[in-house]
Amino acid sequence: MLSNEQIKSNQKEIISLLRSTQREGIENVIKYLFKSNFFIIDSSRDRHHNWHGGLAQHCLGVYKIAQKHSEGLPQDSVIIAAILHDICKAGMLVFNPKGKPGSRKVHIPGHGNRSVKLLEKVCQFKLTDDERRAIRWHMRGLHHTSDYAQHDLYLAHQSRLWQIIHDADHKDAAIWGKR
Repeated sequence: MLSNEQIKSNQKEIISLLRSTQREGIENVIKYLFKSNFFIIDSSRDRHHNWHGGLAQHCLGVYKIAQKHSEGLPQDSVIIAAILHDICKAGMLVFNPKGKPGSRKVHIPGHGNRSVKLLEKVCQFKLTDDERRAIRWHMRGLHHTSDYAQHDLYLAHQSRLWQIIHDADHKDAAIWGKR
């Protein structure tokens, strides 16, 4: 479980990184992060980053790993794809009767696509095609069968941004799975 100081530090770092992108609409995303309790909730009841403040900690960990391998890529895209790849999980928070965050099922196939829709439709944030694919397919996406999805997945797998985000997500998961 993260201390309140650690949670505030993560919050400050994530907001600073997102603002550094200077992207139109980023303030809408930041407002959503606060509204959805992104900074304080755990990521999952039964996964590697299950602690108070874990979703933000995980996304920050993904960014730090991805950033080490992102030379030549637009840094705003690395920041956005890494930090926001699991944004839809924050809105799935359930509070127990005492007002404490509770568990909920978050590993439903397609959560990357839900994150893209949330960013574009709810936050009115414009993603590049590469960012959209990196977020949509960060969990590989092999359960999709439509021709469009298969083509989009193929394009994602050709993307260096997708590869970096996919690998960083799994490396961060492995780090916390060992604790």
